[in-house]
Amino acid sequence: MEAFNAAFCRTVEKELAEGVFDEVVAMRRYIHAHPGVGTDTGETEAYVREKLTEYGVTVLPARTGVLAVISGRSHEKMAALRADMDALPLREENDVPYRSLYEGKMHACGHDAHTAMLLGAAKILSGHREELPCDVLLIFQPSEEGPTVNGALEMLKETDRLGLTEKICVIFGQHVFNNAPTGRVGTRMGALAASADTFMIRFIGCGGHCSEPHLNVDALSLGVRFVDAMESFMSRRVDPLDSAVCAIGSFHAGTSHNIVPETAELSGSIRCQREETRELIKTHLRRIAEGVCHGWDADFELKFMPGLPVLVNDGAAAAYALSVARQTVGRDYYDIPTPMMYAEDFCFYAQRIPACFLNLGTRNEEKGFVEKNHSPRFDIDEAAFTAGVKMLCSLAANVPEEMRHG
Repeated sequence: MEAFNAAFCRTVEKELAEGVFDEVVAMRRYIHAHPGVGTDTGETEAYVREKLTEYGVTVLPARTGVLAVISGRSHEKMAALRADMDALPLREENDVPYRSLYEGKMHACGHDAHTAMLLGAAKILSGHREELPCDVLLIFQPSEEGPTVNGALEMLKETDRLGLTEKICVIFGQHVFNNAPTGRVGTRMGALAASADTFMIRFIGCGGHCSEPHLNVDALSLGVRFVDAMESFMSRRVDPLDSAVCAIGSFHAGTSHNIVPETAELSGSIRCQREETRELIKTHLRRIAEGVCHGWDADFELKFMPGLPVLVNDGAAAAYALSVARQTVGRDYYDIPTPMMYAEDFCFYAQRIPACFLNLGTRNEEKGFVEKNHSPRFDIDEAAFTAGVKMLCSLAANVPEEMRHG
């Protein structure tokens, strides 16, 4: 890698200390108080465009989300920085001045912080274009959490339409978590986050009176056998060193104590770190259901809903990000030892562009910031914004030549 621009990193620290940090906090709190779920992020998008225009950043004509570009020394390639903007359909339980103003909507996953940090980085980067080896594309994405439209795929459609996707030589994203101390930055090479698929299965038997079990086919019993068989399959046919989960989340059967259920409906989630394991579980899900039904003269309906693929960090992009982290946050850098089972739609960028996703610690037990993501009491230590903005700026300002021209 080329020499790290330590002088620019010190400039970023200085500008954060002189007011940008406070502005990032204020922006995060405004966004937190005005959440939008899924694709309903118009208010946040308008706020983002307003701030980017104020900072002199060129906003592009995107139909989904917000795209903007900061010109660097070279325009042949561009580095991309992505932040998600959407909240969750959750009632906030925090008693804070920036509590959500919209009932049933809450930034319980930290996307408000992601957006605010990228805006802070945009303000700094726009004032130091001469420090940037190439153009920087800013991606503010809706609907990372879904549920109906995948935001990453929609943003890729936008970059395709504008002819930008092929110009992106590397893309970075980061996510706040309360599982690491404030300001710690971590990532890893290879698989970082799991695939996430869902399925629904309906067993169809023959209902009747409980006093005549021999004349019926108990669908509830079929469902129980299926759950037991899948648990055995996961423990005996999946490599114990290969992280994978098949979880049954709902099981509904029967209407009364003395009626044999004619149908049983189950739904579940599958999470994997390898695409091969993902296909193995999907295939045997059907085979096990067929076997259960064949032995009891029953039938079933299976609906499999493919979700997110495995998020795999590109080797060169991850090596670069790790190097930048070591020089930007020093001892607060860490190498994530094993992949995690959460899913992240940044994986779709990683399928098409050299990519690296990073974790930013926001846990502070003394201040009470310990709740997990997606909790109605989730909140973060905003002191982490210093490390987060520094990382975004440093990643944009140190893209090596081999990455830009490789």
